[in-house]
Order: sequence, then structure tokens, then C-alpha cells
Amino acid sequence: MARPRVVTHAYRYPTGWQEVKHERLTREYARALSAEGFTLVRARRGFFDVREVSLSWYTG
Repeated sequence: MARPRVVTHAYRYPTGWQEVKHERLTREYARALSAEGFTLVRARRGFFDVREVSLSWYTG
């Protein structure tokens, strides 16, 4: 089983990328970030695996 992704930064316009609470990327956390106006997150899995993920994939 793969390790869960951990959110490190979130993006919202016009302020750009901001560091947020490091927490697992779950549907509930994605909805909370989306309610604050964020649209993308940088999520880490391991040391070299960092991805930018759209919150719409989790809030659908």
C-alpha cells in the first residue's frame, strides 16, 4: 500500500503559494482548504515525490 500524500503548501489567487498545516491529503482536509479559497496543493509522498494536485479531484 502506498504512503499517503502530505500537504505542505496551498495556492490561492492572488496571494500565491502559502505554507499550510502539514496534514494528510484527505477529502475532509481538501474541502477545508477549498472553503478557504485554495485551489491547488503541493503534496509530498516520500523525499523526492512532490506533486501539485488540484483540490477539485478531492471535493468533487
